[in-house]
Amino acid sequence: MIEHTLDVPRDPAQEVVVQAEALHELLVKLLVKKSMFAAEAKVAASRLVEADLRGVHSHGCRSVLRYLKSMDLGNIDPRGRVLTVSETPAMAVMDGSRAMGHVAATRAMQLAIQKAREIGTGTVAVYNSQHFGAASVYVLLAIEAGMIGYCTTSTGTATVAAYGSTRPGTANNAFAWGVPSRSGPPFVLDMACAISSWGKVESLGLYGRPIPEGWALDAEGRPTTDAKAAKTLRPASGARGSALAFLSSVLAGPLVGGRMPLHKTRAPDVEASEHFFYCIDPEKFGSLDRFYAELDATAAEIRALAPEEGFDRVRLAGELEWERSEKWKREGIPFHRDQMARLAEAARELGVDVPW
Repeated sequence: MIEHTLDVPRDPAQEVVVQAEALHELLVKLLVKKSMFAAEAKVAASRLVEADLRGVHSHGCRSVLRYLKSMDLGNIDPRGRVLTVSETPAMAVMDGSRAMGHVAATRAMQLAIQKAREIGTGTVAVYNSQHFGAASVYVLLAIEAGMIGYCTTSTGTATVAAYGSTRPGTANNAFAWGVPSRSGPPFVLDMACAISSWGKVESLGLYGRPIPEGWALDAEGRPTTDAKAAKTLRPASGARGSALAFLSSVLAGPLVGGRMPLHKTRAPDVEASEHFFYCIDPEKFGSLDRFYAELDATAAEIRALAPEEGFDRVRLAGELEWERSEKWKREGIPFHRDQMARLAEAARELGVDVPW
């Protein structure tokens, strides 16, 4: 079941398996070749490999070629300095300086964690940044620190139909929540505000598979199951997804001087991106032992519920990705061979050896 979920299409005949350490090594070398400092390249590579380990391949190493091109075009500054421009004990605003979004986002979440540890909560917003990849990898940083974490980010132009319309009105903003656990996998909700992420559409197209009915519309606003013809996604749960996208765009947009997606005209790797991070330290709110006892008991009881037909067992949000990550850390990460061929070709062009 883990190997064949819709979000991670699998076909061993079309795949190669790469160890996480080897992939991290290659990504660091590629980013350093584009003038990133080694320490920052390692941060960005870690976030990318974490996404791949969770099965979010669209936001893992598949996106690196786009980032390298953005560096060549000047849309990403490989040596941009992420700066704190305003700050109080509880919050901060950072200028991402068009550096790799993964670097700016990591520093922002780390600052939010620090503030939460000091006063109970921490909020950090970032402007003038770049695409930051998978939202889940940042709430995992909060979880590792024993915190509850939240983050959201902006995108480029609107690509999700407004509720009640077939025309784009909002963006497919990603957001994530993470809650730590003492006795099992953490709770991690990572979702797009549309019925699917564009990355899942891309993944299905890569494997030559149709997208499910009801996911997307073509350029004329007609329903389509062709991944290549999809131009607009439907909002998740109708009005709910449309409202969540709007709210995410407010936090990662006008709050720090950015624009709403309807007023953007370019792709997210060309437009500046904004991010928003929030951390809560449970220890500052009450007994930590009671907090974990209640959470872990509830999680165990939910997992023990009888599964519905078609499910092997009941899982909480993020548990499937956690199982996948643990498995692929041991056995290697399966990728579509075309994706890895393109990555290997980019490495050869930059004079970097492929370590697999």
